[in-house]
Amino acid sequence: MVTPMPEKIMLPRRFPRVPAENALLVKKMGEESSELLAKTRSVSSGGCMFVYREPVGVGTAVELLISLPGRVIKAQGRVVWENVVAPGSAEVGVEFLRIAAEDRRALEAAIATHAAAGT
Repeated sequence: MVTPMPEKIMLPRRFPRVPAENALLVKKMGEESSELLAKTRSVSSGGCMFVYREPVGVGTAVELLISLPGRVIKAQGRVVWENVVAPGSAEVGVEFLRIAAEDRRALEAAIATHAAAGT
């Protein structure tokens, strides 16, 4: 008798994500600080996911400058997950740890606009 595989349980996200491509400057903090340019693939009020040519390092502290329509917002965060999808391409998930109230409002407005447009 073949036992079926259990279905993966998906818990609701604390911060729903929306697909969004925004220009992004990522500054790696710490001893080997560096900057890299990328584009977000999805954003939420709690973090974002972007694709880069290589993993950044889970646990790495980062400062992000995210280009939104009409402004650039700044957030501090840390890399919480990575997934190498192909040679020379890694998905990187960042949790926002600090973001100014004004920048958070701008981000949430942009997220609402993306969600309403279905993009």
